[in-house]
Amino acid sequence: MIAQAIVVLLDYGAYLAPGLLLFGLWFALTPRTLVAMRILILLAAFVLMRDAMTPLRMWALGSEMQIAFSANPVVLATLGGLSLLLIAGLARVAPPLWALVVWYRGTRLTGLLMGLAVGCLIGVPLRTYQGVDAQQIPGYWLWLPGMIVLAYGANALEEVLFRGFLQGHLEQQVAPIRAALISGVAFAACHSFLALSVTQLGWPVLLFTLVEGLACALVRMRYGVVPATACHGTAILLIAVPYVG
Repeated sequence: MIAQAIVVLLDYGAYLAPGLLLFGLWFALTPRTLVAMRILILLAAFVLMRDAMTPLRMWALGSEMQIAFSANPVVLATLGGLSLLLIAGLARVAPPLWALVVWYRGTRLTGLLMGLAVGCLIGVPLRTYQGVDAQQIPGYWLWLPGMIVLAYGANALEEVLFRGFLQGHLEQQVAPIRAALISGVAFAACHSFLALSVTQLGWPVLLFTLVEGLACALVRMRYGVVPATACHGTAILLIAVPYVG
């Protein structure tokens, strides 16, 4: 399992390297004063990292809004852990952007519970519609811990980018509700290539990501980035299954 994970992760890194080097150079050459441009560069680099997983069969989207992730829990846990390391790296290389992140608003426990609740409101109906029975999926319980790390770790990175940097920057320019709406729509728009080209599943993917993006943006507006991460990670965890193929 570990040896297979190393091969998969090395292939993924080699596949991404040329594009990420260019994004890194672009980001480094962009003055710190151009905050919006630097945020857009990071968002585009993240989209590359996410969408490149599809041709490498590290994940797949189903027609019933079911997301299948690598059946190797070591791969999932490593990707989730690397996402958290990237967040820490951004804190060091981009302090002005880091200052935009609102981790919590209001009571932390209330925010976390609300994030989890909204994530369940998104994920449970889809899980029920899919008719997924974990007991009938071989290796599901061994796979689940790695998936939990990925669901919350990788989506923490996505939430820092969309709800921390982008929404935080927008709140300095427009009213909070408008910033939330822009953040949610931008989140869905950044899934367009995945929906229309990589997977060709079309509007269902865009509709789901629009609902999810708006929900996370509104949770972020009221409670902060950490509760938004709880919302996003919970929704994805509930509709995820091991990938076989």
